Amino acid sequence: MYDNLLQIYSTLERYGIEKPFLETLQIMDILLGGKIKALTLTSAGGEDLDLEDLAKKRKEGMPREYILGQASFMGLSFYCSPATLIPREETELLVNVALDYIDGFNRDEIVVIDMGTGCGNIAVSIAINSDNTKILATDLDPDAIDIAKKNVKRYELQKRVSLFCGDRFSPFEKSGKEETIDLIVCNPPYIPSSSVLKLSPEILDFEPKLALDAGPYGIDFFSSLISGSLKYLKSKGILVFEIGEGQEKLVTRLFRKSGGYEGIQYFYDHYHVRVISGMKI
Repeated sequence: MYDNLLQIYSTLERYGIEKPFLETLQIMDILLGGKIKALTLTSAGGEDLDLEDLAKKRKEGMPREYILGQASFMGLSFYCSPATLIPREETELLVNVALDYIDGFNRDEIVVIDMGTGCGNIAVSIAINSDNTKILATDLDPDAIDIAKKNVKRYELQKRVSLFCGDRFSPFEKSGKEETIDLIVCNPPYIPSSSVLKLSPEILDFEPKLALDAGPYGIDFFSSLISGSLKYLKSKGILVFEIGEGQEKLVTRLFRKSGGYEGIQYFYDHYHVRVISGMKI
């Protein structure tokens, strides 16, 4: 929709239309059946919004999502904070791939681990879009877990989404969950350390670096995720996670080196691999 708005606005501006921004909103309002006109700060949940404070923080580079305390993902609204990575549209591919695997399992109950849940957007989205899943969501940061709890409660999913604080698989040690998990899903850090400093200030100065920096080659997290998942996945269970552009060959080698996976699959976001999966032998 943003592209449509910009296209209309730039065309109107080029033709010298008076007040092109207002004209753009009015055109979109007509096309959307009056939905824009019906919107107010109160109806959008922003009745307490301090516009002066918002403008000041945006001037300082703070992301809109952190100022508003919420972000959108998969058509849903999620609480978020600087303790959590901002949910991004490209990660919706990961959720959709996970949901396709869940549909293919054909079981009464599917147990899923969401590794590094952040604000809980992946766990909640999977739960809302499936009715036979039980999700175990983990994060290293207790502040992130607090935000995830708010989102789980927001969508009344306390009976289906459980939250655990700890590093990677540590919450499940000696828990009896070995070889009981159908699917492990993860949006891990995958940016090489040398590239982190090249990120825009809006990301670098505000988003949690632990969720971004993945060591010299951007694959530090992948190795422990791939090897650690073997302990908990059932035979034919699936590990699926997001990767950075051009990392599929390195990650495929890690899968093969582990000796525990088959059926490596790539899932594309436009022209590059965004998501990769492997099936435990």
